[in-house]
Amino acid sequence: MSKEPDLKAVPPKADNAAAQNPFAAFSAFDPMATWAATQATWQKMMNDSYTRAQAWADEYATIEAQAYSRALQAVDTWAQLCKDTINYSQQLTTQARKLGFEAIRKAGVGA
Repeated sequence: MSKEPDLKAVPPKADNAAAQNPFAAFSAFDPMATWAATQATWQKMMNDSYTRAQAWADEYATIEAQAYSRALQAVDTWAQLCKDTINYSQQLTTQARKLGFEAIRKAGVGA
């Protein structure tokens, strides 16, 4: 057997002030405090972003300086290799000329 609801029960009456103010539930909400908190959060986020960007830029500048230094060292090394190649080529041609004249002398030509 199901129990039927008691229709004679009277619901409690609501407070007249709360019934007349539909925004009573939002009375604890302070839009200016929310605005200030939002602005403070936004400011902190922007400051943190700026700090991270500055740290990244500083790190990039350090890496860039190292890259320039290494590039200059590579150019110096390449220049030294070119100079060494030219000097070696000069030594080889000088030696070849000496060997050529010595071979001709040993052959008895023009003595």
